[in-house]
This record gives sequence, structure tokens and C-alpha cells, in this order.
Amino acid sequence: MDISTNKDIKIKSYFSNRNVDSSSYANYSLPRYLSPFFNDSDKNLDILDIGCGLGQMLDHLKKSGFNNLYGIDINEESINECKKKDLSVEKINDIREYASKSTMKFDRIVMSHVLEHIDKEDIIDTLIHIKKYLLKDSGVFLLMVPNAQSYTGTYWRYEDFTHSVLFTAGSCYYVLKSAGFSNIEFIDPDGTKHMNPFKRIIIKLFVGFHKLKEDFWNKILQTSFHKTSPRIYTFELKVAAN
Repeated sequence: MDISTNKDIKIKSYFSNRNVDSSSYANYSLPRYLSPFFNDSDKNLDILDIGCGLGQMLDHLKKSGFNNLYGIDINEESINECKKKDLSVEKINDIREYASKSTMKFDRIVMSHVLEHIDKEDIIDTLIHIKKYLLKDSGVFLLMVPNAQSYTGTYWRYEDFTHSVLFTAGSCYYVLKSAGFSNIEFIDPDGTKHMNPFKRIIIKLFVGFHKLKEDFWNKILQTSFHKTSPRIYTFELKVAAN
């Protein structure tokens, strides 16, 4: 009798059990906030997508002319779908194991909505391995995670059953700093990079009002935020570090 672990069950049919397939990304394009890190003048960047999913980002970069693209994932569905797109991908069991055996380092490493799936006690060590074994000295690590401080933060903690933890800007900064990353920058904190100038102004005004409301109620209820942590309200936190 095949006795699968709880982790195996969660991984095996992740996408199909969440009603996600390649058609979900039919109109995928690189988010505007990532564009500066993938300059058209250098198509030979060594790029690694950790948790490459169904290959939507790698496929887009490939069609955009980038040559050295690699992806890793623990999910068999992901790997099979990526191979249909003729992408260079590898099924792994553990990021740390892959990193410690890697003979290659990368100019860009993207880890989009993966870190929150890792067991909390393994997060910093996983980031240490990425920094030490996979990222070039001049490389950039691009991390995206759901934002616990967003309006839908609690929803996203539980909407995906495989989430182990969510992050605020402060805790995201903490784990990166603890893993040895520096030059940690939150990208597009207002989520307005893709908007026209007028809409950006309107959104920033509303965000400003929201902060004032929070400050008011914090004072009334005698609660607070960690003062040195950025207050970011977008659905996801986007970070660049090296």
C-alpha cells in the first residue's frame, strides 16, 4: 500500500486541486515592476526561476529573446507543463539540496510566491543557501510574497491551504537580512507602477488617507505598528536584494 505523507499529497496535484492550468496564464506578461531588472540590452543574463510553476514567466522571457533561462520546481505537474514549452527545468526535492550541489550561479533569481509555502523554521536557511550558492556577487534576488498587511492578507493566508506563513514588510526584511542579503529594496510599494500618472496620484492620496485612519485608530485603541517597518498595503510584497 502506498502511504503518502501530508506534504506529498499537497504537492502532487497542487495546480489541478486549485483549478489552475496553463490557460490561467494565457495573457501573462512580465509585471511592469520587474521590467527594469530584465534589460533588453542584455539577453544573456543567467536567470533562475525558483518555483517556476507552469512556466509562464520563463516562457515570456524566452519569447522576449532571453537565452539562459532555467527553472526548478518540486511539482511534477509544473515540470511536465514547462517541458511542453521546451523550457530548461528540473524537478527538485529541496531548494537547499539543489543549491548546495549547483555548479552555476545566476544574475537574476526570481522566487515568486514560493517562500510562504516553506516551513517557517526552514525559511532563513533556504535564503542563506540561495544567497551563498546560487546568486552571483553582482546578481539580484527578486522575491514576491503575499502581504499579510494588505486588505486581503488574512484571506490569502488561508485561501491556499499550502501556505505556511505570510509576511509583512518588516518580517520580509528580517528574513532577508538574517540570511545575509543587503541592499534590500521594496519595489513599487504603492502598486502603481503600471498606472498612468493621474491614477498614481489618486491611489497615493487614498493610501495616505488610509494611513491617517490607521494612525487615528491606533491612538484611540492604544495599538501600534513597528515604527521602522514600511507600511505597504498591496496584495504582494515585491523585493529586490543582493
